[in-house]
Amino acid sequence: MKIKLFIICVLLMSCQTKKDILPEKIVVDKYHGQLIEDPYRYLENLEDPKVKQWIDQQNDVSNNFLQTINKRQELVNKQIQFDNKKSFTISKLKVTKNNKYFYLKRSSKDNIPKLYYRESYEAQEIMLYNPKDYKSNVDSEFVINYIAPNWDGTKIVISLTKMGKEISDLIIYDILSKTISPEIISNVWPTSSGGIHWLPDNSGFMYLQYINSDPKSKQFSLNTKSVIYKLGADPKQLKELFSKSHNPKLNLKEQETPIISFNDKSNKYIIGKVRGNKSYYDAYSLKISELDGKNWKTLFKTSDKIKSYIVKGDSLIYITSKNAPNFKICSTSILNPDFENPKTLVKEKRDLVITDFSFTSEGLYFVTSKNGIKASLFKLENNSQKEITLPKIYGNISLNSRGLDYPELWINASGWTTDNKRFEYFNERLVDKDINTALEDQRFKDIIVEEIEVTAHDGEKIPLSLFYNKNINKKGKNRVLMDGYGAYGRSMKPSFQIRRLLWVLEGGVYAVAHVRGGGEKGDAWHKGGKKLTKPNTWKDFIACAEYLIHNDITTKNKLAIWSGSAGGIMIGRAITERPDLFKAGIIEFGMLNTLRSENRANGAKNIKEYGTIKDPEEFKALLEMDAYHNLKQGEKYPATLLTAGLNDPRVPAWFSIKFAARIQAFNAGNTDNLLLIDKKAGHGKDDTKTKEFERFANIISFALWQTGHPNYQPK
Repeated sequence: MKIKLFIICVLLMSCQTKKDILPEKIVVDKYHGQLIEDPYRYLENLEDPKVKQWIDQQNDVSNNFLQTINKRQELVNKQIQFDNKKSFTISKLKVTKNNKYFYLKRSSKDNIPKLYYRESYEAQEIMLYNPKDYKSNVDSEFVINYIAPNWDGTKIVISLTKMGKEISDLIIYDILSKTISPEIISNVWPTSSGGIHWLPDNSGFMYLQYINSDPKSKQFSLNTKSVIYKLGADPKQLKELFSKSHNPKLNLKEQETPIISFNDKSNKYIIGKVRGNKSYYDAYSLKISELDGKNWKTLFKTSDKIKSYIVKGDSLIYITSKNAPNFKICSTSILNPDFENPKTLVKEKRDLVITDFSFTSEGLYFVTSKNGIKASLFKLENNSQKEITLPKIYGNISLNSRGLDYPELWINASGWTTDNKRFEYFNERLVDKDINTALEDQRFKDIIVEEIEVTAHDGEKIPLSLFYNKNINKKGKNRVLMDGYGAYGRSMKPSFQIRRLLWVLEGGVYAVAHVRGGGEKGDAWHKGGKKLTKPNTWKDFIACAEYLIHNDITTKNKLAIWSGSAGGIMIGRAITERPDLFKAGIIEFGMLNTLRSENRANGAKNIKEYGTIKDPEEFKALLEMDAYHNLKQGEKYPATLLTAGLNDPRVPAWFSIKFAARIQAFNAGNTDNLLLIDKKAGHGKDDTKTKEFERFANIISFALWQTGHPNYQPK
């Protein structure tokens, strides 16, 4: 017993004394006449042996301490139990025009999914490819992160990555001969760069090629090229189709991503999109017969505010927020586009946001959403709108179709406590076409979902989703874990996630704050939380926290907050602006040093969302949203758990490392500020099952410990 107490004391002392480890080495930058000190700039060099040593020390302390939390392992075991109940999980489903099914399937016994195939929905499945067979001499497990069957389902491109890098290799599998082509295509990022699109005759495919293979290099995302690969050719012999170098007359910028879109074999046009991390973009059209790629014509501009589109003959059907913040659906000619006076198919709705649409041979279907949490499905019939009733009320609905010439509409629907369901609709019949297994548990049926609105600092109404067990006292000052995001116009759509429900099963209240910067209330909601208006994001979040406390749902000592990536701005600034309001903050691969955002590999792409230091006003906005620079010496900060992956191609780990070093140095409170840097992970994408379960067990057990759950205290 004495030995155990001694070990705990040593660990606790380690957590409190590690703030003295790193010295400051101040670098001074001058922005528009203002001097900014950066004491931990040297931590951006992740190859520095001393920096590596400090990261290792932080990992040792944090891992050792998390391992002492009682019942942490039970959270891992519970996730395994739920996984066993489901038997298998299916993802990345693709269906060809001739009705062949391709998908990834992971059984409860597997750590990573395999590629499967069916001749039809009713046919028996066949396992096509196990990623463990790829470069089997390599210790690290490869995972499949993207698949692209050709139009008739005779071949399929398989994208393989490892250790969270997301950057992948492409291999080509022949379904008939069950063989893999010897060619391997490298430096591809299909999950973030427009995917892979087969040519109409299946002779090859189009994709975005990265010139620099190192995602940590500032050159990584510059001068990318959309190219054509012909089957059987040398992967180095690629034909350029759409790029800055190939199309100088288009005046593309080196940081812009020239993505190809070609989603139906019958399309007469390829669409070229010039993307960065921005909601809207310039687009060009090219006749499919002109694959030399020289005759691109302007289709629409960023100012046309087009969110998504479908090519139908010589027409473009699209969703736009131009003069319609809640979006409308319009149509115009591709040959002679007129975005000032298009044909309006579905008008903007006052209190509903149009979120998705699809076309089949039977007509146009679209989805609306109320506050980002209640979805409805409609069909356009003779200028009237007919609602299609689903078996349940779902928070999120997305649409797809077999093709413009086929009647089938595919519907994917989910909710906070309802696992994803897939339906097929045509001839006014709704048929269950799920190939996944739904996770059923009586305890989920006892969860109440409550949707409310909270008044923000400026009077705006912020949607707040709460879920909790029906048997708890809602106003009993409960432990609360609250998350949110608030960036890029992306909504926190209702989705079935065990990690959230685990919190509820431990007797807590889970909250989701739909803050500005997201898309829950349309385009205006996004604009209300970006660049100069970004403070609304964390102020909305703070308002939701204050509501929960004021209404006795929780207390300051029982409130933990959690988000990641761009949501790190929200959490980082919430705890730096109101450190007294929260017991703990958890930030995964967070955007915590926005003033240095343009110095990361893909920083230039994010200027449209956050701003640039070159502009005086946007510099002030970047400084205001920078959690690292808003830390104050001698302040009492809540406990924090920061995580990041060294292989992250989106947000560099040094954002989290610098923030951890500074909060440890500045924090005058008796709280723990832990840092976990995973050398074999990235942005939380493409993790193995084991890694994902461990990650969520760390986060939830840390939050339960900090908020005083008696069963989750250190041993």
